[in-house]
Amino acid sequence: MTTTLATQHERLAAGLDRTAERALRDDVQAAVSRLLGEQQLLVPSSSDEERIRALIRERVAAYQRRAAMTNAPLLLDPEGVERRLFDGLLRLGILQPLMDDATVEEIICNGPNRIFAIARGQKQLAQDLFFDDDEELRGLVKRLVGPLGRRLDESSPMVDARLPDGSRLNAAIPPATTRWCSLTIRKFLLRAQSLDQLVALSTLTESAALFLDAAVQGGVNILVSGPTGSGKTTLLNALGSSIASLEERVVTVEEVAELQLERQLPDCVALQARASNVEGLGEIRIRDLVRNALRMRPTRIVVGEVRGGEALDMLLAMNTGHEGSLTTIHGSSPRDALDRLTTLAMMAEERLASDALTKMVARTIELVLQVRFEPRTGRRRLVSIFEVTGLEGDVVTGNEIWGLDPVRDRLSWTGIRPRCLDKIAARGVAYAPPPVVEAAP
Repeated sequence: MTTTLATQHERLAAGLDRTAERALRDDVQAAVSRLLGEQQLLVPSSSDEERIRALIRERVAAYQRRAAMTNAPLLLDPEGVERRLFDGLLRLGILQPLMDDATVEEIICNGPNRIFAIARGQKQLAQDLFFDDDEELRGLVKRLVGPLGRRLDESSPMVDARLPDGSRLNAAIPPATTRWCSLTIRKFLLRAQSLDQLVALSTLTESAALFLDAAVQGGVNILVSGPTGSGKTTLLNALGSSIASLEERVVTVEEVAELQLERQLPDCVALQARASNVEGLGEIRIRDLVRNALRMRPTRIVVGEVRGGEALDMLLAMNTGHEGSLTTIHGSSPRDALDRLTTLAMMAEERLASDALTKMVARTIELVLQVRFEPRTGRRRLVSIFEVTGLEGDVVTGNEIWGLDPVRDRLSWTGIRPRCLDKIAARGVAYAPPPVVEAAP
């Protein structure tokens, strides 16, 4: 019973803090606007941030003095109030603790009162975390996307943006939604920089990692397939880290910059797409970047993800001397991924015939890596390495050379000799398949 009363007291005190915090927030906002001006507040310098922190401390201390003199309730957690006021001005407000939590992968706000956090693959309702009203949530989104040249209003009720830390933000308001502002933030989390680190995370086995390392060095064209949040980008980054030769010039193309290859490889250029600004100008498409990459004398091109007509440009690049190029695609199986790649290539303005594109996919893509996320264990795994072998009629054919052994629950060699070993050997890469004893039964 005592615990229950204590909990009720804490919640009551927190409610009183929140009431005072609203008044302090308006006061601080007005003071900071006078101190810096609206433009500086959008992109403050480090010295501006220190001035804002000092101003907040001063206003909170003044509130505490007034409360003590008038016998009004003191703030239960003045340091917490200071932190939330600062986060509300320059960070993500009440969502900042979730952003700072390394285990949180995604934040979802279905209106002001339903905030969810996805941590280790599990979605949970964030207890005692809510915005005062929908206008506060909408104001946060506008403040975040404003410096990025984007807007959110009735004439443009949906927005996609990339935050400075690399996280992806998507928001929608009425009339695109029925009632509330909806906000989704997918944090930028790159858990591994190499195939060895993925082995340590049990994403794949050592034998599969050795084969993939040899395949990348040997110039094999690779497509990584999987659903959202399955670890496609992390695997792509780890594969790219195997391109370590000074002879290689790599150009990466992404919609949202997530790959770290520019920091790891000796000769790498990172290109990033851009949405149009509020005037509808300045858009840079993935297709434009892939075509521009071809003029930069690359030996390989890495496209973060193909979602449209750029699939055709990627296939053409792989066919014109850029062997060993890499990309990812949404797909639930290797065959689904190959079918979707063909469909996306048909979306290009060139409007090539389906049979011609199917033939191009069969001749170009050599390996498809299938990854998946397992909610029960919270683990992201490579579950299949599929080698494309050609066409039978109008169907792309192939063999699974590494597959998930259900008995041992691990990725195992199926015993089928990869055709790409000849290509790997021609590049002078030393590699031998695993012993037959490892082959899955």
